[in-house]
Parts: sequence; C-alpha cells; structure tokens
Amino acid sequence: MDPELIPDTDGLLGHVVRLNVAVDRVLAEITGASGISVADYLVLGVIRRSPQHRSAPTAICEVLGRTTGGMSLTLDRLEAAGHVRRLPDPGDRRRIVVEATAPGLALAKKVNADLHAWEDSLGVSGSDRRVLAESLARLTALIDADAAESADV
Repeated sequence: MDPELIPDTDGLLGHVVRLNVAVDRVLAEITGASGISVADYLVLGVIRRSPQHRSAPTAICEVLGRTTGGMSLTLDRLEAAGHVRRLPDPGDRRRIVVEATAPGLALAKKVNADLHAWEDSLGVSGSDRRVLAESLARLTALIDADAAESADV
C-alpha cells in the first residue's frame, strides 16, 4: 500500500477530505435518485425548516454560504419543477419570499427519510452515533471559529 494513503499518516485533514468525498458521493446518489441535485435538496431543506415553509433568498444564502447568483439559478430550477414558488414578501413588497409547494415539501421529506435510512444502514449504535456527532460538531465549530478569526484579520 502506498504510504501516503495509510489512514494513520494522513492527519485530521486527510480524514476530513475523504469523509467529504464519501458524503458528497452518497448525497449525490440519494438526491439524484429523486431527480434533484444536492444543491436543490439543501435549498428545499432550509425552506422546509423555515416558518410557514417560507424564506427570503438572502436568508437561504446565509444558511448555505452561497452567492445570490447561484441561488437564483437553483431557485429557477426548483420553481420550474414546481417545488417552490416566489411570492411578494408581505412585510416589504419590494422583496420576495420563496415558499415550498406541497410537492416540494413531499420531495424534501422523502429525500430526508432516504438519507436517514442510509445513515441507519451504517449500523452505528446510539452511543457511538452521539460520540461521532459531538466530535464532528466540535470540529465544525473549531473550523468555523478559525475562519471567523481569519476574516477579522
């Protein structure tokens, strides 16, 4: 085996990169089986968890760390497929809100259930799952804090 591919020598970043590649592959397979992209699913997920299943495009961008240009393309695709609709913002008619349609909500819930079923298929016990989730949350917080510090410099 190539010594550069031995897991114990890769360090934390090597493990994170491999995890990212593996998760991206699984997400693409599961969302693709439902006829949408990962980006579509993430946007639908943010809207699904928003009050009244509505959100401003800028708020979705903030949650997902996306640009407004990329968001517009995703929203165009979701709207054309009948998964969302754009409506005037009741608080400021110069702005819009994005609302999930019934088929969009059903699709988001289906993909979410498929993702949870895949997660369950891994066979990770409840206590191990909690430990892994806490470790990943801590690592994410450390990376986010480092990025925020770097941005302030």
